[in-house]
This record gives sequence, structure tokens and C-alpha cells, in this order.
Amino acid sequence: MAATEPRGQCAGMLFTDTPGLLDLDVVAGITDPGGHRDHNEDAIAVGTLGPAAAAVVCDGVASSPGSGVAAAVAAEAGLRTLLAAVARGEEPVAAITAGMVAAAEVAAAVTAPDPDDPPGCTYVSALVDDTGVTVGWVGDSPAYWADPTGTRRLTVDDTPAGGLLADGATPDDPRLSDPAAHALARWLGADAGDAPPHVHRFVPDGPGLVVLCSDGLSRYLDAGLIAPVDHQGTPADTARTLLDSALAAGGHDNVTVAVIAASIPGEAAG
Repeated sequence: MAATEPRGQCAGMLFTDTPGLLDLDVVAGITDPGGHRDHNEDAIAVGTLGPAAAAVVCDGVASSPGSGVAAAVAAEAGLRTLLAAVARGEEPVAAITAGMVAAAEVAAAVTAPDPDDPPGCTYVSALVDDTGVTVGWVGDSPAYWADPTGTRRLTVDDTPAGGLLADGATPDDPRLSDPAAHALARWLGADAGDAPPHVHRFVPDGPGLVVLCSDGLSRYLDAGLIAPVDHQGTPADTARTLLDSALAAGGHDNVTVAVIAASIPGEAAG
């Protein structure tokens, strides 16, 4: 899917599943197949609408044929619907939820080469406006917040490992070495069942960056194998640096990263 700018109220919207930087200044993103995969089954979409900036990252389930298509259509539909909801004046949580519902519908409709193994993908989205930061997700593609205090996760992976880490397990916990600990419990696709999205909203204490990515980056970032996010970088420079760091660390999977700049003073909200 080539990068595209649509007509309408959007100041800009770009989406792609091919290598190359997507840059709308306040939000940017990049995707790459990595060093060990023939195909990129990740997809990314970024967009702006007035003071609002948004991004979506989807990661196709590699074991299911056609999942790259599911990721691509989910990313595009999710962002378009999210920004359309913003244009209608819907609240951020409602807009994030609407985007994920639309993404789930189109992902489930992708034709399956094997009806018993339909395509599927993960989904993570973020909306930054003048009222705060809202993220939504299904699966194990995470979101982070980076500011002068450091980098922290905003999401909990829909895997047994995600639950363990949320309960306080450290990265060297032996339970995390079991491949079954990283099996997806929730995703988008025809066989996903009822997978209501997780949504988290907060108001930052000061400026920072929202980072969305596929697990081709998070596996290195969470383990401390690459440098933390530079909260002072531009979205484009930060996205490029994180991609290059993941590739240098091994690039064992497709790598996709989106970065949104946020400068919303206030106190943290739930």
C-alpha cells in the first residue's frame, strides 16, 4: 500500500506497509521488514487534524497467511475512522474506540487463504490533542511515554508475559523464556472473537513523546538492549533512530515505529 494523502478535513494522513519515513512534523513513522524477513507484515498510519495528531501501528500475525493485508487495511481504516470521529467532535476515548472497532471489522473481512487459519493482526493507536493523550490497543504492539523522567509503557500486552510483567515480574524472570508466555490472547481478525479494546488516557505533566511500535522494536526496548527514547528529538528523528537501533540490535522481525510530539501541561489523570 503506497503512502497516500486524502481529501477532506485532514491536514494530512499517510499510511504504508513499505519502507520509508512518513513525516507530518508533529507525528512521524517508519516501517522496515528487518534483517531476517522476506516480507513486511507490519503497517503504519499517521495523520493530523487541526491540533490533533494520531497514529496507528498494526502487526500481522506471522503464522497466518494474509495477515500483512489484515494489518494494512486495519491501520488505514483505524486512522481514518479515528480522525473522522475527532472531526465530528467526539471525545478522545470515543474516537480511539471507534477507530479500533472499524479496524476490527475490516481485518475480519480479509479473505483467508485457509478458512481454518484466517489472517489477523495486533493494533495500537494514539491520539494527542490539546486535552491529553489517549491510547488504545489489542494485542502486543505497545505504546510508550517518554519525557525527562524516562520512558514508561502505557500498555499491557495481551499475552501471559504481559500479565506477568504487569504484576511485577522482571525481564530476567525464567517464566518469560517460555515461548507460550508470548502467545497472543487477543488480536483482530475473523477468529478473534469478542476483543473489546483497551483504552488508557492521561494528561502529561509536561512535554514528551508518545511512541507506538511493533514487537520488532519493543523486544529490544523492553529488555534495555537499545538506548531509551530521546524525549528531546523530533518525531521523525526519533522514529528513524529507534528503527536503526532495532536493526543494529538484530532486526529479527519487522520493525515499525510511530512517534507523536505532545506538549500538554497538566497533572496526570487516570
